Amino acid sequence: MSVLILALTMALAAQDPSPQDPARQDPTPPAERSTPVEDIVVEGRQRDARERAIPYVREVIAPARRSEPARWPDHVCVQVMNLEGEAARYLADRVSTVASDVGLTVGEGGCEPNILIAVTDDGDRMARELVEARPRQFVLGSAGTDRGRLALDAFQTSGAPVRWWHVSMPVDIYTGRPSVRVPGQPVFSAPIGGITKPSDLGNYGQVVVGSRLTNHSRNDLQQVIVIIDVAAADGTGLIELADYVAMVALVQVDPDAETRGYDTILNLFTEGATPPPHMTDWDWAFLTGLYTDEVLSSRGVGTIADGMAREIISGGEEAADE
Repeated sequence: MSVLILALTMALAAQDPSPQDPARQDPTPPAERSTPVEDIVVEGRQRDARERAIPYVREVIAPARRSEPARWPDHVCVQVMNLEGEAARYLADRVSTVASDVGLTVGEGGCEPNILIAVTDDGDRMARELVEARPRQFVLGSAGTDRGRLALDAFQTSGAPVRWWHVSMPVDIYTGRPSVRVPGQPVFSAPIGGITKPSDLGNYGQVVVGSRLTNHSRNDLQQVIVIIDVAAADGTGLIELADYVAMVALVQVDPDAETRGYDTILNLFTEGATPPPHMTDWDWAFLTGLYTDEVLSSRGVGTIADGMAREIISGGEEAADE
């Protein structure tokens, strides 16, 4: 029964002057017969928000092949190359602030960068040179770590104002160790005396418990390289550019995602869209849905959409209180 029909039914019942047959009256005290209208309203809003969130999550997130969405597990370190002064500091600080706001630890100066932002006047050329110089930083050669060769070709030739490349890794949720072997690692051999503890699995391995209800691996981001082509991005403000970069640095965003029907900073370079001047409530709900603790081991579309819907509802309630 919809909230509107329920409300109309209650109103008509209250206005009905006809006496009831005493034999048919409900003996339950009125206080115990009250309908939890507020609960129904909240559940309806939660369902509606989830139904809006699910297609968006499916459209936007582009995980590694044969893999669930990944996220940064605990800490990030941001480095900006080929840009100096206040602009470089603002870009690095904004990405770091957004990372901190979703619960990540941000490395101090001198940390080893895992979010690398490079600024250039020829994005295609820089992308090609980076891939040629360090191919293993783009394609590790293990399952569930990148989007594949076709996506890497597009990364090098897209001509986009901003492009990005994520590398992720399937890891065991109990040990944090990679659960796939990276090329160059030795083949596993059991220690003398057998396996008695997780560390005996060596540099990679997965602890498996006999349950179909729990996923015992997760996908963690290891590195993202973001290239900003200042020629292609000419005319874009630094504030909205920094928010856009923060989104693609923290989320495996599909470069070809269709986002025109949503209020998101990801529309910044979408032809025919009117982009917002900064991250929106929708963007923050999306980030919160991905980085909520409830998706530590299960990061399917439905789980992320659930967290996103809760954030949308709580944000609407806070706005109403104000």
